[in-house]
Amino acid sequence: MLDGLLSGILSGSSHISVAKEGQILFVDSCQLLKLDETALRSSSSHLDKNDRAEKTRTCSPMLDFWVEQGEKENVDLLLHSPNISNELARYYEQAFKSAIELFVVAAYLTDWDASLDLNQGCRSFRVIVGRDFGITRKAACEKVMRWLPPKRKAQFMVTDRIGGFHPKAVFWRDKTDRCFAIVGSSNLTEAAFKTNYEVNVFSELSESEYAKAKKWVKQIEKLSVVMSEDWLRNYKEAPHAQKGPGKKELVAPLVLLDLPRPRAMKKRLESRRSNLIAYKKQQHNLASLFRRCASAQISSKELYQQLPKYWSSEAGDRLQGRGWEIKGKHADFRALSQSFATILDAGEEDRDDVVSEEIDRLSGLDVPARGAFLSEMLCLRFPKEYPVLNQPVQDYLKAVKYKAPRAASDGARFIFLSKTLRASLLNNPDHPARNLAELDTVIWLAYGKKER
Repeated sequence: MLDGLLSGILSGSSHISVAKEGQILFVDSCQLLKLDETALRSSSSHLDKNDRAEKTRTCSPMLDFWVEQGEKENVDLLLHSPNISNELARYYEQAFKSAIELFVVAAYLTDWDASLDLNQGCRSFRVIVGRDFGITRKAACEKVMRWLPPKRKAQFMVTDRIGGFHPKAVFWRDKTDRCFAIVGSSNLTEAAFKTNYEVNVFSELSESEYAKAKKWVKQIEKLSVVMSEDWLRNYKEAPHAQKGPGKKELVAPLVLLDLPRPRAMKKRLESRRSNLIAYKKQQHNLASLFRRCASAQISSKELYQQLPKYWSSEAGDRLQGRGWEIKGKHADFRALSQSFATILDAGEEDRDDVVSEEIDRLSGLDVPARGAFLSEMLCLRFPKEYPVLNQPVQDYLKAVKYKAPRAASDGARFIFLSKTLRASLLNNPDHPARNLAELDTVIWLAYGKKER
C-alpha cells in the first residue's frame, strides 16, 4: 500500500487500486471520496472514469494521499476549515513531543510554529522543504533556523536538485516504538493551519511501511542540501508566489560549487586510491582495535601504541601528514573508540545522525581527536560519505563563500561539510575525484600550504 502512496505523493499520480477489504479514502486538495466495498468490487478503470473523474474535473488531478482503511485500527480524518477547531496542529504538537524519529516533508514553507516542542530524545529529525516557483519564504526558513538547537542545524534541508517536489507528509516513531503518518493537502503554511480548507489523514503504520517511508525520505535527502544563510542569500523568492505545473525531473542546484582541478591532480588521485586499497587490508584489524579499547580490553595508551601497525604512512593507509603523534599521545581514546564503534554499528540511513551526535558528545568531553583524527577514520571507512576535517577544506569553503549555518554545533558543522561536498561531487559528475576521500587530496593540493 505504501509503495503507491509514496510514489503518488511525489509524482502526482492519480492511480486507483482496489483494496482486498475495507474501504479506501481518496484525499486531495479539493475533495474526499469514500468508496464502500460494493464500489471497490468494480474495476479500477470504471471507478476512475465515472466515480472519480466526474467529481474532480474542476479540481486538481493531484492525489496527495490514499490509504486503506480497515487494516489499520488507528485512522483519523482531519478536516479543516476556518470555522473548525485545528486538529492538524494538535497532531503536529503530539508528534513533535513524542517522536524519537521524525521526518517532515513539504512542498512549500511560508511559516513555522516556533512553539513546537521537539522531544529532547529525538535521535533522528529532518525537515525537508521544496523551492519550486520561489514560494518558500526566506523569513520562514530563518525562523526554523533560529528554532533549531545547535546540534540540529544540519537537519533542516531544501530539495536543491528536485523539480516538481509536491509532498505534504510527516512520518514518526514514538517512544513506544509505534509508527505514524500524517499525509494530505497541508503545506507548512499559516493558511494551511488556520484559514484554508484542508484534508489530511492520520494513520498508524506497520514497521515495514514506516521503513519504506524512511527510506523514501532518505532518497530525497540525497538530492537536498542543508539550509544555510549562504543558500538563502542565493535563493530568489517569487514576488507573488504562484503555483504552476512542476517538472518532475532533476533541476540545476541553486548553489553550484566549483571543484578545484589543480595541476598534478592525477598523480595525487592515484596515490589516494592506493591509500584506500591499503586501508581495506587493515579495516578489520583497525575496527577490532577500537572495539577492544571501547570495551576496556586495552587501555587508551595501548591503542595509541598499536595504532601504527594498522594506520600509518608505513602501512600505506594514512591520509594526513605528521604532527598528530604529539597531539594524539595523550588523547582519550576510550571515549573516541566508543564513539567510533557506535558509528560503525549504525545503519546507513541513521549514520549521519549518529556521527553528529557522537562528535558533539566528544566535544562535550573535550576530546581533541574528534577533529582531524576521527574524521580520517570516518573518511577511510566511508570514503563516499565523510571528508577529512582539515584546514584546506575549510579554506575551500571560505573561498567559495559557503559555510555552515550560524551557531551550528561541531557535529552539525561536520555533517554540513559532508553533505555539501557530497552534493558538489554529484553536481560535478565529470570531476576526476570519485569520492570524498579523493576529493580531499584534490582540495589539499589546491588549498594546502604544506606538502604531505
